[in-house]
Amino acid sequence: MLNRIDTALAELAPRGVMVGYHVRFSRPIRRVCTYPSSWITDYTRLNMIVADPSVIWCIQNEGFIRWSDLVRQIADPLDVMRQAADAGLAFGVSISCGLPQSRSLLGAARSDREFTDPEIARMQELLQQGHALLDRATAMRPILVEALEAIACGMTYEQACAHLGISRTALRYRLHAARAALGVEDNPEAIRRAIDLGLLSSNSYTGMVKGLPEGPSPA
Repeated sequence: MLNRIDTALAELAPRGVMVGYHVRFSRPIRRVCTYPSSWITDYTRLNMIVADPSVIWCIQNEGFIRWSDLVRQIADPLDVMRQAADAGLAFGVSISCGLPQSRSLLGAARSDREFTDPEIARMQELLQQGHALLDRATAMRPILVEALEAIACGMTYEQACAHLGISRTALRYRLHAARAALGVEDNPEAIRRAIDLGLLSSNSYTGMVKGLPEGPSPA
C-alpha cells in the first residue's frame, strides 16, 4: 500500500516529492524524497530545512498551500524558494495533516505549471492514507512484531513456531496481520518497513539480506 502511495504521488509531481510521515521530535518515522539529486545535495549542504518556508508552514498549519502563495506569507531568509525554482522546482504545493505532535508533511513540485485543485485534493488524500496506515503500523500488536522478528533473525517457520510456542497456522496469521498493518505484500518488505519504523532492531536485518529462508508462502 505504501509503495502504491509513493508511486501515485510521483506520478502527480514530475519534479519530485518530499514526504515526512508522523514527524515526532523533529524526525519522521518514514521519509520519501524524489526531488532531483542536485537539489537534494544543495539543500542538505546548506541546511536549508532550518528555514524552509514550505516546511515551516506545514509544521504550523494543517491543509495545503501553493508555493506561489507561501512566499507572501512566510519569510525566506535563506532564499530557499528562489533556489528551488532555479533547480527546476518552480511550482509547488505544501500539504500537511495530523496532530501537531505527529504531523505528516508533503512537498510536491513541477517545473511547468501550478498544480490544479483536483491534483492537490488527490495528493491530500494520498498523504492522509499513508498517515493513517503508518499510525496503525506503529501501534502494531507486540505478538505481530515478535513473529516478524523471529523470521528476521533467520528462523524457519518450524523454528519460529517452536520459539513462539504457537502453531504454524497461528504464525501464518500473525505474519499476514503484520504485513497488512505495514501495507506490504511479503515478509522481507514487512521486516524492512518494521525496521524503518523502529519496531525491529536493524540487527535483525543482517540475516535477511543474506537470503535466509522465509518458509512457504502464507495461505
